[in-house]
Amino acid sequence: MSRLLVSLLTAAVASVVSAAGPPPGPASGPADILFHNGSIYTVTESNRKVSALAVKDGYIQWLGGGNSCALGRFIGSKTKVVDLQGQMMMPGLVDAHMHVLEGGKFLLTCNLNYQTLSKEEVLAHVQGCLDSDGLGPDDWMEVVNMDFPGVVSKSGLVTKLDLDQGLSTTRPVFLRSSDYHTIWANSRALEMSDITADSPNPANGVIERMPGSNEPSGLLQDDARSLIAIPPPTLEQDIENAKAALKLLREEGITTFQDAVAFEGHNEVYGAIKAEGGLSARIYCDYMIDSPSSLAEVKPIVDATVAKIKAMNDPAPISPKPTIKWQAIKGFVDGVITFPALTAAMVDDYLVPRPNDNGTNADPYWPPAILAKTLEELFLAGIDAQLHTDGDMAVKVALDAAAAFKAKYPSKKDFRLGLAHDEVTLQSDWGRFAKLGVDAIMSFQWAQLSSFYVPDTFNALGEYRHDKLQCHPQIEAAGRPVVYGSDWPIDPLDEFLALKVGVTRSGDPLNPNSPAFQDPVYDGPFPSRAEGGLTREQAIKAITINAAKFLRADDKIGSLARGKIADMIILERNFFEVPDEELGRNRVLVTVVGGEVVYVADDAGDFLRLPDGGLQAKFPNHAGVAARSTIGGFAGKGLDLEEKMKVKKLRHRGACAHKH
Repeated sequence: MSRLLVSLLTAAVASVVSAAGPPPGPASGPADILFHNGSIYTVTESNRKVSALAVKDGYIQWLGGGNSCALGRFIGSKTKVVDLQGQMMMPGLVDAHMHVLEGGKFLLTCNLNYQTLSKEEVLAHVQGCLDSDGLGPDDWMEVVNMDFPGVVSKSGLVTKLDLDQGLSTTRPVFLRSSDYHTIWANSRALEMSDITADSPNPANGVIERMPGSNEPSGLLQDDARSLIAIPPPTLEQDIENAKAALKLLREEGITTFQDAVAFEGHNEVYGAIKAEGGLSARIYCDYMIDSPSSLAEVKPIVDATVAKIKAMNDPAPISPKPTIKWQAIKGFVDGVITFPALTAAMVDDYLVPRPNDNGTNADPYWPPAILAKTLEELFLAGIDAQLHTDGDMAVKVALDAAAAFKAKYPSKKDFRLGLAHDEVTLQSDWGRFAKLGVDAIMSFQWAQLSSFYVPDTFNALGEYRHDKLQCHPQIEAAGRPVVYGSDWPIDPLDEFLALKVGVTRSGDPLNPNSPAFQDPVYDGPFPSRAEGGLTREQAIKAITINAAKFLRADDKIGSLARGKIADMIILERNFFEVPDEELGRNRVLVTVVGGEVVYVADDAGDFLRLPDGGLQAKFPNHAGVAARSTIGGFAGKGLDLEEKMKVKKLRHRGACAHKH
């Protein structure tokens, strides 16, 4: 805002004050920042829209209409006055399911960036990484975000021999599928991991074998991935990974996230960044636990887990300064529905054999009785839970456990259970989410066609189950508002494309902004019932107030109201006004966390009238250390429009969450 406009507002207020005393209102004193002339969506129960909002000491001081009398009382000599010029403001995004340290690592790692490539194209890129990183003959090369189903569809099944013969290196090399359930390793990596013909399959995992022998083929499925003996990152490396991730989150407008698989090391990393004032988002960590082997083991494991969680949790009420909360566990009830893994637990068999063991179904990783007992002990101890449940059997088993708890303890209602992904659900279970008070934490972007479905996964599920896929609107219509979780880095991080898919049940092959292109062959609606998609209001609430409720933080964040923490974002386009086909073509111009500006897009001044000297962000926009071996640069954002259009046929979204 210009000095002239500030003067006019102040003068108008002075005349009112001299005639009738101080203007009425709940707040007093000048604001730190005043936003006005905008389309500000509060995401409250009434979906109230206002035009002005004042921030003081990290909290929302006032919001309402923007006439001079209402605004002038908040303007002082140090107030930054931002004219939104009609742009949309909304609460900061709350992503309830991410893997942030892993995502940051992928930003700084040899990265195939989800492209559907042939074996030869994959080998060429990996060789470039090997030739450019300057490391020694025994240093590991990890490659991430491989479209493994795409490699198989283009080149057939692969083995370690393809890597041994196709790469000029003696280094141990392995590639992770973007669904995080398959690893493709060379012979040196197997040797250094002591994976031999005599190695047994681990629990919940498979070491695939060469035809006609027990010799490892180089493909490791599910928990067999953990056999790879790559040294863990150092603390310094993890801190750099986390900082890279936080940069991307700022650009996406994420002001709060839940790290859905976390350990003590996560607390050390995030704590180090917090100590130096580097957190730009609120962090909620889910402590990872595996299924106890017997009912007798449940209580000791839960007691030890509760002690760890309470020791790491910051017990203070959340405030403008971001902090680190530990209040829930994470468990994996099954794997994934996608071919060729087919490790999700299903009520009905898959219609094709599972390639890794020739079976036609997969059992839950948690026996139902043990899951029910573990959740009971956790809820009684005041600890919440998020469970990975991809298939309809896994969802049913988890809901049954919640039902058993409610039946046994009908007066204990204050617990949180989130079921992540819910890719296939039974119609009979849609209403149980509301009845039992259980949250469906869903990744909307999976309700678009992609190579992960067409044709193999659809064939494995059968057409009769297509209308049981990605049932966000059905669960919401049955009475329980859904919660959004991106599962990044399983997919490229593009929150507004995901929201678009949640509303329209289709992708956006012509999107010029997103690094997450779909091949136009996959344009069109995802199989769905007559209900269609979510409304725009439902989609926005899923990534704001609904997620905040799941985190027990909705009294402070998730909507814009007087006295709440000032976490908010300004958008380039109005999500509630653009046509359906353009819903995903959006980006964040400004991100504010606890009243502090943490991100300002380089061209924000083209859309907003900023105060003299601009609106200064706490963090710079330059990428810092970025992996030159990543296709598309930092988060795929280094591509110009022409380059994006050239590669969009190769882009797709991943299909599911992963087990770390």
